[in-house]
Formats: sequence, structure tokens, C-alpha cells
Amino acid sequence: MDRRRFLTTTMLSGAAMVGFAGSAHAFSQQNCADVPGTLVCRELLRHQELLAQLEKTLADKGLTPDQRRQILAAAICPFCGQPLIG
Repeated sequence: MDRRRFLTTTMLSGAAMVGFAGSAHAFSQQNCADVPGTLVCRELLRHQELLAQLEKTLADKGLTPDQRRQILAAAICPFCGQPLIG
């Protein structure tokens, strides 16, 4: 592929993207109180459940409160990969 063809196709792709521009639903914020049952709300609930389980497990281990806070701050969701405390 030569440079002219590359630039032409790149320019056409950019123009097509501008034509499809609209609201980006993937990046919109939703309030769980407004739309209950959405994926965001379910993930938030799952994170809260995981935190509760982890806190119970850590309490049973006899760790100091500071050690528990450090572990909870570093906890990552095994399902989505996001921090549980955010």
C-alpha cells in the first residue's frame, strides 16, 4: 500500500466516524437509583458482596485494623479487574 492510498483511506475512515458521531452510551454515567437492575448496579452490588466476604475473612484472621485497610485498599474484583474500593 502506498502512502497516498493509506492517507486517503485514513481520511475517509475519519470522515465516516464524524458522520456516525452521536452520544457515546458506553461512556455515559448512570445513577443506580434511576435505572435499577442495570449492569452497573449489579456490578456495584457484587463488589459490595465481595468486600463484605473479604472483611469477614480478614476479621477471622486476627489482623490489625491497619493491615485490614491495606489489604482492602489493594483488593481487585476477580470478575471485572477493577478495585473493589474506589
